[in-house]
Amino acid sequence: MRRNTKASLVVALLVLGMLAVNSPAPAGQAVAAVPQGGTLKVATIGEPPNLDVMTLPADLVTMIGQHIFEQMFAFDEAYDVKPMLAESYTVSPDGKTYTIKLRKGVKFHNGQEMTSTDALASINRWGKVSSRGKIAFNSVESVAAPDASTVVIKLKTPFAPLLSFLAFQNTAAAVMPKAIVDKFGDKVVTEYVGTGPYRFEDWRPDFRIRLTRYTEYAARTDAPSGFAGKKTAYLDALEFYPVTEAGARIAGVEAGDYQYAYTVSKEAYPRLSKNANLMTLVISPGQWGWIIFNNKQGIAANQGVRQAALAALNMEPILRAAYGLTDFYQMEPSYYPKGTAWYSTGGATYYNQKNPALAKQLLAKAGYKNEPLRIICTKEYEYMYNIGVTAAAQLKEAGLNVDLQVFDWATVLDRRGKPDMYDAFVTGHGFVPDPSLITILSSQYPGWWDSPEKNALVAKLNSTTQTAARKQVWDKMQELIYTQVPAIRIGQEKLFDVATAKLVNYWPSVWPNFWNVGLAK
Repeated sequence: MRRNTKASLVVALLVLGMLAVNSPAPAGQAVAAVPQGGTLKVATIGEPPNLDVMTLPADLVTMIGQHIFEQMFAFDEAYDVKPMLAESYTVSPDGKTYTIKLRKGVKFHNGQEMTSTDALASINRWGKVSSRGKIAFNSVESVAAPDASTVVIKLKTPFAPLLSFLAFQNTAAAVMPKAIVDKFGDKVVTEYVGTGPYRFEDWRPDFRIRLTRYTEYAARTDAPSGFAGKKTAYLDALEFYPVTEAGARIAGVEAGDYQYAYTVSKEAYPRLSKNANLMTLVISPGQWGWIIFNNKQGIAANQGVRQAALAALNMEPILRAAYGLTDFYQMEPSYYPKGTAWYSTGGATYYNQKNPALAKQLLAKAGYKNEPLRIICTKEYEYMYNIGVTAAAQLKEAGLNVDLQVFDWATVLDRRGKPDMYDAFVTGHGFVPDPSLITILSSQYPGWWDSPEKNALVAKLNSTTQTAARKQVWDKMQELIYTQVPAIRIGQEKLFDVATAKLVNYWPSVWPNFWNVGLAK
């Protein structure tokens, strides 16, 4: 792909310790060069249902919420885990006790100082309401706060990815005031009080969400790096506007109405990359497209029907419809890129079978009686809609009675949590540094894949501490995904956002973040 080097930034999210060669990019230009003040207006694909970062594994919730909330740990640019609200930690020799010392002097947005009491309440809530928290808590024996600045997590058995789970900002183990946790309990939090560099100011439905600089933010002193290290709120405010049409998001940035457009059409890249007033942001590894089945009830609970759907699909036309330019997608069965320790060929023979005749045989064997297969998707994420339309046409050709239902993204998020409302939904999944973080490995995640074989492999993946042994387990897990077909991986894509060239010190990522970022005058 030809790129305008002045207007294009490319980020490879290389995982520390997982690559044969790892050379992360520098943390960015000098802090002194970042201008202060101004409001950054971000055009997003729609409006999130809420900003409870624990409960909802939605990109919009994560993207906005990460500015308000923080966890005890965070990932740096190389996706290595670093302390954030934690000052330090130790792990017992048997790997079953984590003693975490919290930073002192950190204040919530309500002015209250954070203590271990808040962290304890937050972690316990995370274990109940977060799909990833529930996975972690399968191994948790107890969580205690022996003093005001110490949290102790004791495990029943070693849980190798614990720190990664605590660091991940999607379905995050965010630390909130105990009073907020006590008030909302297992229900969705609607009072957004965190420790982050920006505080929630207001939400005007169907118009915008506004965050403002938190003047009492307690920044770390270590160098900025990715989602970790020192965070500085140079901007006065962040405003997130729902703009459902990708073309309108682009036009808004070109006109100066917005300074950042989240998720735009790849077809526009050749034109936008020539505009010196813009930055074209290509992020790789980005995410993979997915069709996730309702494994709990309905027609898709029949494994034979799911296997038939996988057999039917020809991925290249679906990828082309979803992602446009060929440089932006890859027809790849592995959930992790080549060159990483997690790259796997498990189940690869089942990917891209493009065999409608076999699909019809599998449907007959499964006892399929032409029942409707309800697939829900949205136009707000253009690639999801195009995956849905193109895949639906192929599935119909293979003999499935597809009912494609199109909703706004908030409705998709709501309906996919109700097993009687659909049979499959279209979504995407961003790069994660540990396979244990992949959403469908949680039996609580919509789709509800809960087979004994999967649960046994998840337990083994999480309790095994040696990297080579964990890789062998992951190979078996990827094979199982392709044979039990809880979801169909479409392929890999690079993400594409566009911003004003006045954006200073920006680090592109799967979830755009705007601390340590300024706007040139």
